[in-house]
Amino acid sequence: MDFFTKFGYILVNMWRHKALILPILLVLNVLSWIYFWVKPSLLGFSMIILALALLLTVVFIGVIPVAIIEENNYRIDVVRRMGLDSFVSLVVVYALFIYVSLILLAVIKPPPLLIVMMVLLFALPLTPFVVIAVLVPPLVGYFMRQRWRSLRGRIPFWGIYLGLLSALILLLLPIMYFRVLFVSASLVNSFILGGVVTILSLIPLFYPKPMVCRVLGLAMIFLGILMWLIVAGGLTWGSVLSIISGGYLYDWKPQD
Repeated sequence: MDFFTKFGYILVNMWRHKALILPILLVLNVLSWIYFWVKPSLLGFSMIILALALLLTVVFIGVIPVAIIEENNYRIDVVRRMGLDSFVSLVVVYALFIYVSLILLAVIKPPPLLIVMMVLLFALPLTPFVVIAVLVPPLVGYFMRQRWRSLRGRIPFWGIYLGLLSALILLLLPIMYFRVLFVSASLVNSFILGGVVTILSLIPLFYPKPMVCRVLGLAMIFLGILMWLIVAGGLTWGSVLSIISGGYLYDWKPQD
């Protein structure tokens, strides 16, 4: 049994002990808020974000990878795939969190390119909202498992949903600064790409055909990469979600 398969089973075992783990994480969240209230500091703020991230991580594990593993009756290939995807996702997210936290705490120097720092700082406050937005559908689906599974079998739900979420983030800045929209080329590009991504994300909802989804998936991946060049890094989450959406669209196949 390879590492990623073992990691997949570790996730399953962790979720089976949710009655113990979730209350502990809730207590840690309360304690971090109390510490920040008594002694406000960047360290206390980082503790709040970390405690919340750990709680949301456990919920994410239970309602997405573990739910998919259970739906497929613990097939080894599914366990390994979910273990691999979850491991890579967690490493990337927590590496970014630790990197930005160390910059804010003045432990390491910020990146030499100002645009990189601006993108990271814009992404940081958006992260909890993005995570919660991603968790809402599977949380609802967790209590309606048959309908949730049937929906994902009929349409490429995650490709559509994450694409629309990416478009919303891209349109966020033009909406916030509409009065100066045409002053900045980046704002204009963000407005145009946000509209394009919205249209491409809605097409699979009305034409959920594998070939159509493959073409759209490649287009979404290309747009996600393009955002880094013309829309201030795609504001980080806009680019990341577009690429993930494209991956889901490209890989989706209808199921009974």
